[in-house]
Amino acid sequence: MSSDPNPSRQIVLGTIDDLQPTVNFASHAEVPAAEYWGPRIIPDYQLFCLLSGEADMQIGEDHQTLTAGDSALYGPHCPHRIITRTDAVFIGIHFAYCQESLEPVHPAFSIETCSEEALHKSIRPSYKLEIDNKELLELPPFFNMPGLEPILMRIVKEYLNEQPGYRIVLRALMTELIATIVRNQLTKRPRSLEQSKIDPALQAINREPEKNWTVNELAALCGYHVIYFSSLFRKCTGESPKQYLISERIRKAKYYLLSGEKMEVIAERLGYASIHYFSRNFKEETGLTPTEFKQQ
Repeated sequence: MSSDPNPSRQIVLGTIDDLQPTVNFASHAEVPAAEYWGPRIIPDYQLFCLLSGEADMQIGEDHQTLTAGDSALYGPHCPHRIITRTDAVFIGIHFAYCQESLEPVHPAFSIETCSEEALHKSIRPSYKLEIDNKELLELPPFFNMPGLEPILMRIVKEYLNEQPGYRIVLRALMTELIATIVRNQLTKRPRSLEQSKIDPALQAINREPEKNWTVNELAALCGYHVIYFSSLFRKCTGESPKQYLISERIRKAKYYLLSGEKMEVIAERLGYASIHYFSRNFKEETGLTPTEFKQQ
């Protein structure tokens, strides 16, 4: 761990599909007004969610007053401080984004105090995850996301109860939590003009994946020549229209398989002429046959 108060402003945490989060510590606590933590530097990452009350949060040069439902997300790369303004209830989770071992490493013995000067002069890094098409998505330092409390409480209970298999359950819950935060961030991004140009085609495929859409038909929905449309579609999605249609069919097929529907019914519903063709498409996309996917 480095206590350098002015590290690089951008830290890439890895690829979202390759994350191996480990929960190091989780707590649900009630504290009085004027309780404080810091200025300090932690050895891992922390999500601090305020369930009730108010607290002042400083991460590097950024200040924020947290109220009920607000969360802060920060890491080991810059000083921070939390001071409760009122009596407060919070959930705090210390974790690592990528760690092969499932064994929690309690952060308490590696927390470092820092000076007021280091706190005020530090620069908050930008933490980013690589998502589809190698795009880097910045994780929010502060956010308010309704519906987080249930999964946060499940993480706390798993950590405290230490039932058989709790470590792998914690990894699964933490992965779900990170994915939820990422998806919430994606919904807030402004759509580019280029992306909006292919919306009619995307909506049509999503609405009727069983239809054997031709590139000409999809291009006509958007009002563009087929060559321009194909180039624009690949630029925005990373796939050709045909491959995107297949991917959408397989995504829906996974849902139907896990819902208990028979392969014959799924193949017909998604526009496949035969179970053999459906199974081949499914394996090309997932690396598994439909039966193997359902078993796993």
